[in-house]
Parts: sequence; structure tokens; C-alpha cells
Amino acid sequence: MIGLIRDKKEIDEIITQNIKGKKLIFTQNFGIRNAMRDISDERVLEVFPQFDKVFAIEKKLLKLGDTGYELFYNLSNNITFSIATITKRGSLLLIHAIEYKRSLGKRFKIG
Repeated sequence: MIGLIRDKKEIDEIITQNIKGKKLIFTQNFGIRNAMRDISDERVLEVFPQFDKVFAIEKKLLKLGDTGYELFYNLSNNITFSIATITKRGSLLLIHAIEYKRSLGKRFKIG
């Protein structure tokens, strides 16, 4: 992992430069993993553009040299949603989505 970004200004920069306006591509792995988690593509498309709810981004250097961004959305007090992406040739590959129905405070060292 390269790092966890929590600064709102830095989050907004990453979203503007690497996420917004890209063509979304649902990878085969994305479909398989989301089916196992019972998360629909419609749910992901509903959450994805709510960038004002992104409170953290994990930036990772992946094994093929790509940079991955996992966006964490605070949807309510008990629900956090994450969407992992890779920017590739002007497109945005969707890798996985997870809906957490618990606090992620320990993961982000909150509190």
C-alpha cells in the first residue's frame, strides 16, 4: 500500500484527476465478487458518484505496476461502502465493492 489519504483536499484532487469523467468498466472479477456479496451493479452506480461522501482513499501500487484507488464512502452511521478502482487508458476499471455494516474505526485509526 502506498498510503491512506484522509485529507479532504487531497481526496478531491485524486477524484478530479483519476476518477471523475472516466468510462466505467465492470471487470469480470467485479461481477463475480459482487454476486457473492449480493451487491448489484445498480447499487454501485448509485453510490459511486456521491464523491462528497468519500472520507478516505487507500492508494495502492498493484503487482502489474498500476495504481489502485479504493474509495470509502460514509453512507450512514453504520454503513460504509468501498469501491476499488484502477485507472487504465482513460477508463476506470471497477475491481470490487464492499458494503460494511460496522465501524471501520480501527482500520482508519479513528477515535
